[in-house]
Amino acid sequence: MTDRSVILMAAADSIERDRLRDQVDDLTTEVVRVEVVSGPAELRARLQELSAAGTVVPLVIIDEELESADGEMHSAATEVGAAVLQRSSPSAAAELETARKRIRRLQRTFFGDSGLSDDEVEEAMIEEIDRALDHPERVVYPPGTILLEENQPVDGIQIVMAGRVRLFRHVEGHDVIFHSRTAGRIVGLSATALRQPAAFTAQAVTELTAIPVSFEQLETALQKSQSLSIHLVDVLVRSLARRNLRTVEQRVHIDRLARELAVERDQLANALARLEQAQTRLIESEKMATLGQLVAGVAHELNNPVAAIERGADFLTEDIERLSAVHPRSDVVLASLERARTQAPLATREERELRRDLATELGDGALADRLVGLGIHTGAGAADLLEGLSEAERDARLDEMELYYRLGRSVRNLRSSASRIASHVKSLRSYARADREKRTDVSIEEGMEESLMLLNHKLGDIELVRAYSAVPPMTGFAGELNQVWTNLLSNAIQAMTDTGTLTVATRAPDPGHVEATITDTGPGIAEEDLARIFDLHFTTKEGRVEFGLGLGLTITRDIVERHNGTIEVESRPGQTTFRVTLPVDGVDATEHATKD
Repeated sequence: MTDRSVILMAAADSIERDRLRDQVDDLTTEVVRVEVVSGPAELRARLQELSAAGTVVPLVIIDEELESADGEMHSAATEVGAAVLQRSSPSAAAELETARKRIRRLQRTFFGDSGLSDDEVEEAMIEEIDRALDHPERVVYPPGTILLEENQPVDGIQIVMAGRVRLFRHVEGHDVIFHSRTAGRIVGLSATALRQPAAFTAQAVTELTAIPVSFEQLETALQKSQSLSIHLVDVLVRSLARRNLRTVEQRVHIDRLARELAVERDQLANALARLEQAQTRLIESEKMATLGQLVAGVAHELNNPVAAIERGADFLTEDIERLSAVHPRSDVVLASLERARTQAPLATREERELRRDLATELGDGALADRLVGLGIHTGAGAADLLEGLSEAERDARLDEMELYYRLGRSVRNLRSSASRIASHVKSLRSYARADREKRTDVSIEEGMEESLMLLNHKLGDIELVRAYSAVPPMTGFAGELNQVWTNLLSNAIQAMTDTGTLTVATRAPDPGHVEATITDTGPGIAEEDLARIFDLHFTTKEGRVEFGLGLGLTITRDIVERHNGTIEVESRPGQTTFRVTLPVDGVDATEHATKD
């Protein structure tokens, strides 16, 4: 049906609402005769359908067409008027002019509610509904009554006259309660307007007095009241605006947490820098006896900012999950977040094989690359997410999943960083106290990946190759071993400057040992320097030997030896490999403390 057809129908309704059923046929004949509509047969069929059903054309059609067909409204009404006046009495002309004035008044007052508060607009809408339906019966609900149930069909609204309502969603085994203002006095309006299941559960908090209004009753009220449609649209727009504002406020809160975390990170960096300077002065002035007390004090001061980072990570995770829970495809984005946070990293070879296999199965290499990057490794998994989607819809969904996957990885990195800092603090305290962290089963692969996460920003154009083999966990002290991997990886990255290949590998040379190797393609270490590489104060930076702090490899060797392991280095121009071999049974706790 054309826009002009809709306008003519709406104008006909404004001429004589009460007698529309009796005059539709006559009006149709006149419209066809004067040929003011491009599709007369279509208009006649529609009007006859409305006449047979006894339906009055809702005034909201006029409101919908005002913005898009403002220039046609007056001419269309004039043409209909001319057709009607050929058969109607003089009073019809007056009624037509009244209808024209009403259309112009609706145009002028469409934004007439802008000066009213949200409560006043809701009150105006409620009064119009109450009056149009001849003051329907009020219903009293006891506390705890469920007015709407999440994901269930909605066949009308509840107008709250007295009492309070709360909205909540059931997310991962618990109820997430939303702001009380979300409910307002009109419950179920958005779902009713969209004819969709309820997005929330609405429950009476106190004894509730309400007017239940079905969808059919709401349509009747819209037909009877000229201004109700304006109030209805305004209430819906304001409700959406409030929800958008709360989303923005949550985003601002997340950004504020991120800034606070950045400040805490800078404070930690400054504190660690001061600690490094103090440690250097103590070593150089042969005051190692007092180092333990100093480190213990600094470690104590680091506890609070570390705890703040961990709490911030928890709050950030909760906020992201809540935002994702109200997403139209919450199951998809939450699954992306979960995969990013929990899936173990893949070796480079395994990732290539998965991409190749999935590309063969799907027949689309680019799509396979994106899916594997999202942690989806099978065609069945891809079908569950993308089946039935057009190419544009598929790309849009993948873009959205990649966004939430990156968020999940960022949260995982943040948690890992906080945990690493806490482990460093424990390691620092171990220099001042004999008691150690508890021995645990340590995964070499996981420790290596956590260190790579922390150093990822330094990789730049360096190619990372993972060659992990299946190795058993070893018994040891995870925080100290992570310090080993961080020191060795950091040295390898610095040696290659901006380009090169970094290879990390694990294997089990025999049933009782695990071996980790870190290989870089930097300039290598001169043969005469290899014997001194683990000496205190001895460092190599950018291919030249320097004498500075030089504690990284010294501490690394000490940690490995405390775990009854060995560390070796092999180097030639273009390749340097550090090999760490550790016993699977680890080290006895008593022996570990004694060696310190």
